[in-house]
Amino acid sequence: MVLALLLKRRQAQPITEADWNALFSSEPYRRLKLREEAMHVPFDDQDFKAFVLSDGLAAQYDELRNTLDAWSRTDLNSSALRVLRYLPTQARISVKVFPEIKPRHNSFVFDTETDPVIFLYIDPTVSADAFENTVAHEMHHIGLANTDALYAKKIAALPPGRKKAAEWMGAFGEGLAVLAAAGGADISPTRFSQPDIKENWERAMQNFDMDVASLNEFFLDVVDGRLQGEAADQKALTFFGKLQGPWYTVGYRMATLVEKRYGRPTLIECMLDRRLLLIRYNSAAAELNRKSSVQLPLWSESIISQ
Repeated sequence: MVLALLLKRRQAQPITEADWNALFSSEPYRRLKLREEAMHVPFDDQDFKAFVLSDGLAAQYDELRNTLDAWSRTDLNSSALRVLRYLPTQARISVKVFPEIKPRHNSFVFDTETDPVIFLYIDPTVSADAFENTVAHEMHHIGLANTDALYAKKIAALPPGRKKAAEWMGAFGEGLAVLAAAGGADISPTRFSQPDIKENWERAMQNFDMDVASLNEFFLDVVDGRLQGEAADQKALTFFGKLQGPWYTVGYRMATLVEKRYGRPTLIECMLDRRLLLIRYNSAAAELNRKSSVQLPLWSESIISQ
């Protein structure tokens, strides 16, 4: 709809009040507005009008049009089927994907509990393959969220520190989503990524031991009560990283090792109880360590004890 307005402007046709009303009443616009308001981000119709009518946006018309055309040819039903192979049988994926031209160049998932939607800023530097991979990643999160209530019930009676640690073990879902989006443990998860993401990933793979040590220390501090409440949450958030932090990279390395050693059904079992991912990884890593001079790091027993 924004592109249609830009084309009208390019062809010196009047943009009518009916055109604006059609845009502002559309579901993608209304839900974007709701999301920004929920995040306390200033957003109103007049500001959006000014953005659409800006010379800078008009100059991007061809790039934006070509990008949207390429993205629109993506088969997201196939993406969902690929991701479902990495989810428990009770998982369901129901989501709307909104490619958007908007003032802020960020992308995000919104309203995952009732009517999930993925907002993706139309970035001409992002290929259709990279777009599809991002959507697949987010689809895995949406499917896995179907099991959150079951996991919450399993850890509900734990002591506060151990419960908080168990909750944050769920953040390894980022690594699980990376694997699911790739489609297999032997498929490069960064094959469609931009150079900065690839470089960050390669660096993280080299720093795996150090990242496991940092997370191990975090979990110990939480279990033992040295980190509590908001302080624990703030520390945990740092592991998401500016690009893809240890929740992604360590989670991915653990998931691929578990799948290769025990098979995908065992990995899916770990999704139903996120603590099992660390336990199964430790078992597989210890087995490899007995056969190799290259030693994989292990999680502290006091963290993974049930």
